[in-house]
Amino acid sequence: MNIVNLDALSVGKMIVLGVIGVLAWQTFNIQVINRGVYQEETKRQVTMAKNIYAERGEILDRNGEVLARNLRDTGKAEDYSRIFLQGKLASQIVGKVGFDGVGSMGVERVFDLRLRGNEGFRVGIKDAREHEIYGRSENVAEAKPGKNLVLTIDKNMQEIVEKALKDGVTEFSAASASAVVVDPYTGEILAMASYPTFDPNSKKQGVGRMAKNDIVAMSYEPGSTFKVITAAAALENDVVPEDTVFVNEGKCWSWNPKSERICDTHVYGDMDMAEAMVQSSNIVFAKIADKVGADRFYRMARNFGFGMRTSENLYGEESGRLYMPYELTKDDRTLKTMGFGHAVSVTPIQMVMAYSAVANGGNLMEPMIVKEWRDADGNLVEKKNPVKVRRVISEKTAASIRKMLNRVVNSGTAKRVASKKIPDVIFGGKTGTAEKYNQETGKYDREHQVASFIGLAPVEDVRYVCLVLVDDPNADKLYGHTGGATAGPIFRRIMESIYYHPELSPAAHALALVKPESPCKDDYVGMVAGAAEALAKSKKCAVSFEGEGNRVVSVRRDKADSLSLVLKLGNVDAEKMPNLKGLSLKDVLEIAGNIRMNVEYSGMGRVVSQSPKAGEPLRKGQICMLTLKEKG
Repeated sequence: MNIVNLDALSVGKMIVLGVIGVLAWQTFNIQVINRGVYQEETKRQVTMAKNIYAERGEILDRNGEVLARNLRDTGKAEDYSRIFLQGKLASQIVGKVGFDGVGSMGVERVFDLRLRGNEGFRVGIKDAREHEIYGRSENVAEAKPGKNLVLTIDKNMQEIVEKALKDGVTEFSAASASAVVVDPYTGEILAMASYPTFDPNSKKQGVGRMAKNDIVAMSYEPGSTFKVITAAAALENDVVPEDTVFVNEGKCWSWNPKSERICDTHVYGDMDMAEAMVQSSNIVFAKIADKVGADRFYRMARNFGFGMRTSENLYGEESGRLYMPYELTKDDRTLKTMGFGHAVSVTPIQMVMAYSAVANGGNLMEPMIVKEWRDADGNLVEKKNPVKVRRVISEKTAASIRKMLNRVVNSGTAKRVASKKIPDVIFGGKTGTAEKYNQETGKYDREHQVASFIGLAPVEDVRYVCLVLVDDPNADKLYGHTGGATAGPIFRRIMESIYYHPELSPAAHALALVKPESPCKDDYVGMVAGAAEALAKSKKCAVSFEGEGNRVVSVRRDKADSLSLVLKLGNVDAEKMPNLKGLSLKDVLEIAGNIRMNVEYSGMGRVVSQSPKAGEPLRKGQICMLTLKEKG
């Protein structure tokens, strides 16, 4: 009996000792062996880690108009949405932000990292109900808001362009239309759009094709607008002098019985290069391309930027297709057709930058869509400067081509571009109508075209270069479906709207729209310099002077500050002939008006010779004969 009791007691002791041993081991395991693991687990249960949202930067136009910013929905930092304050305006440029807060298209995507900023990190203590105890929470890393992006586009000009495109698509029953306006000296894109477009604020509207910005993303055969590149290659390489006459051209050219002929729409007879540009002769420019040769033509087109993307900052940009010299000579026709804009694929942005080089005297500029970056407080962080890619042609060649482009508008295929509303703004430009190439049939489809017009406004001292492209226009009842009949009038309406806009209009047109209460409403022409300066000071009108002389001979708005005036000085004596050399026609006519002198002139550009000569006595009713010439 005692033995049995003793065994039971021993067993009990052993059990107790075993439990103690297990507990001791577990304690040792928790406090010594796996101490770090259990500390982390305890910390996890009572602490919470949380990312701190970084405010996404705003997107603004060049004048500070907000295009996109964040909108808080509930007051909580993590609950926000992106709102586009201008709705559809510039939506293809600005783009959109996805549900995850990441830019999904446009500049929202291209510059997502800079706009998004850097998230912060917060560590907090939570109670038994897992609610944060804010008094015991701490920000380990503060959030840094994204930078504000200032674009080069102008909201007012963008509105003008988008309205003109919408009206144009309706008028010409086109599939779509696109346009871009560029400052040729800086490469800044002032407006850029395609229609139809989309509303980035809509949660229901599908985006699809409407989000595509055709100015950068569409590859097409440019047609006759490419003849400017052919002319540049011929003149720059001194292969075909400008005055070379192509004698008695017929309607079609057949150089080989086995090759398909190249034809014009009419029989034009004898033509030099300028007349061929005016009439848009495919035959002449095919012959010019043939004389230039594949190697020199390829190099010129490549130098103008064809066959490559123009910038890293344009979302969805294509590079187009430029045939290599050996591809241009694979047969006896391809090189010739490239001379009038076939056998080459381009993008509108490439074309408008090429024409900008012609406008500015020969320099290819990189297109700019970013003007500057600012921090959340509005302080300037980074300012973008214009980028000159290379000189592609001489000033002389550029001046010759501009003169041709002016004739195209005055008496050629772009007569509908000339404006009756702003007759003193002399345009230059080139039309283009290219049949679409059908990959399935391997032929050009005469029923589907891309019509275009690229214009310089004005053709001398160019302020704007504007390209308009109309995809698949239906024939205008009176004029047809050509670039001159469809894209040209859209260009004209855009320019008329710009020149009549109080905040956009340059030079004398801005003066005509000065409000009555403006401090700069007075007429300073004819005043002595000192009196003009005193009047301006008394009216608090900011003025600056240029030129030499004692009298104000002309007035214009200051390009750097649209609220200021530039007063041009000269010596005006009603008894003696003033020196007019180097002046524009507009300045000459203002001086002539002050001294009651009649003027007749030839040419265009600036005065290079005059009769009577400077300083000669003037007789009543005398006529001043002037010769004007462009730079170069």
